[in-house]
Amino acid sequence: MSLVYSYRNYLQVFFVSLFLVLITGCIGEDKDDDQPAPTNSDGDVVDNTSLTLNGFWNGGFEQAETLRMLIFNGDVYGLDEDKAFFGTVESPSEEEVDFTLTSYPFSYDDAANFEFVADGVATVYTINGLLATNTSLVGDFETDASEFGALMLANDSTYSTNSSLTSLIGKWTTTDLEMNITSRGRFHGVNNGTDKDCSFEGQIDLINSANSLLAITLNRRNCDDFNGDSTGFVAINVDGELELYSKMGSALLFMKFTAPAAAGGTTPDTEAPTEGEAEEPVVEEAAEEG
Repeated sequence: MSLVYSYRNYLQVFFVSLFLVLITGCIGEDKDDDQPAPTNSDGDVVDNTSLTLNGFWNGGFEQAETLRMLIFNGDVYGLDEDKAFFGTVESPSEEEVDFTLTSYPFSYDDAANFEFVADGVATVYTINGLLATNTSLVGDFETDASEFGALMLANDSTYSTNSSLTSLIGKWTTTDLEMNITSRGRFHGVNNGTDKDCSFEGQIDLINSANSLLAITLNRRNCDDFNGDSTGFVAINVDGELELYSKMGSALLFMKFTAPAAAGGTTPDTEAPTEGEAEEPVVEEAAEEG
């Protein structure tokens, strides 16, 4: 009997030990699944308050209403009436927001087709801001050219709109430009204007289907400016237009297209894929070119 009793004790100890090992292993795997904190284009970890700024903001300097900004994971794109911006934002506290932006004048300006390229002589803007509410920001700015003034921005609340690749299907147009997008996010575009040979192509990918912003990789050829490979973002705005923001070195590209005439290009998907339906690929965030 003693041998049987000892054997039973051995088995009990063995299975208890095995159970503890398995639990420990599972805990370790959960820890490995933790997502790293987002970083901006400078490689700095983005603080939580700055992450809450993700989205599209309208406003301007010195009471103007001409500035459109995209903020995503600490990086900032801005388009004004005669220049464009790129830079970063950080938050020393839950209510303070500090921007360091570099502005560039337009090197190519086609207002009829809403196509703008900015590059050249840089001006540095230092902005001290206050997040007055979750959707409004006020502050003051100073430039390295000794300019001073005020800034006001309001969030347009479109960032929380769902996104999908199927909502982009079709031919998006301007006066002379057209861009055809497939259900997998592949696209090709041309400029049909007189004496224009510009063409562009690339890929659009989901970042997070719960938000309106999507990632884009782009190649442009034979255009008047901004030729080569770049990365950036696209989103459908409140008017159903497709906005494009891209960066290549210090050069910045901004474009905007009218939705396809047929349904499918103006309203992002709000439904989850049905059972058995393949989900669209998701990327964590678009890589920035230095």
